[in-house]
Amino acid sequence: MKKLSPLLLCALLAACAGKPDSSTTAQTDNKEKPAPTTEQEGPITPKGEFAQIDVSRSQQAMDDIAAGKAEAINTILQSPNDYAPPVLYLMSAIMFDNDYQDQGTFWYYVAQLRARSDANKSGDDTTHAAVSQLNQQFGLRIGPHSTSNPDKLQAIVSQVLQWDSEQTRNYDPRWIALQGQDVATQTTVNFAPEDKWQEINALTRNQYRQGLEQALTDLRNQQTEPAK
Repeated sequence: MKKLSPLLLCALLAACAGKPDSSTTAQTDNKEKPAPTTEQEGPITPKGEFAQIDVSRSQQAMDDIAAGKAEAINTILQSPNDYAPPVLYLMSAIMFDNDYQDQGTFWYYVAQLRARSDANKSGDDTTHAAVSQLNQQFGLRIGPHSTSNPDKLQAIVSQVLQWDSEQTRNYDPRWIALQGQDVATQTTVNFAPEDKWQEINALTRNQYRQGLEQALTDLRNQQTEPAK
C-alpha cells in the first residue's frame, strides 16, 4: 500500500477552504478537542487493520474535485451516503462559494454531524481533533453565514437531522481512525463494534439537536441584547 498522509487532512483543505479560524467554528460543534499544535513529520504507512480501511472512493472524489472535473459534485450528490464526511465538507464549501449557499450549508452540517458520530465510535480520543480541524477549515465562511440567521439555521439543521435519520451510510466510518495518533503506532483499530454504530449515530443526533437548541438560544439572546 502506498504511503498516505493522514487521509484528506492535507493542503487540499487549505487550498479549498482558506486558513482556519477557530472563532468561526460552527456553534453546534463545541465539544471536540482542539486540533494538535504539532504536525506529523512525514507520510504515514497504515499497518495492520488500519491498512485495510478502504477510503479509495472518497479519495478519488476529492481528487476529481481538485482536478476541476465538472461532473464530480453531481456524482457525489447522486449517492452521498457512499462518501466519507471530508468529501461532503469539501463539496459544501464549493457549493457555498458558487452561490448555492443553502445547499452548501446543508451539506456542511451533514458532514459535521457524521464526522462527529464517527469520532464517537473511535476509542482513540485524538480523532476528535480531526473533526475540529475540518470544522475550522470549512466553517470559515459557512459558520458566520449560518449563525447570522438563527431561524434559517434551525430549519436547515432540522432537515439535516431528519435526512440523516432516514439514510443508510455506506462508507466505512473507520476513516476517522486514520486521523488519530494510533495510526502511527498501532496495528489494531480501536473502534466500536459494527452492531453499535446505529446506536451511536442516533445518540449523536440527539446530542447534536441539544447542542443546536442551546446555540440558537444563545444566538437569539445576543441579537436581542441592547447595544452598549
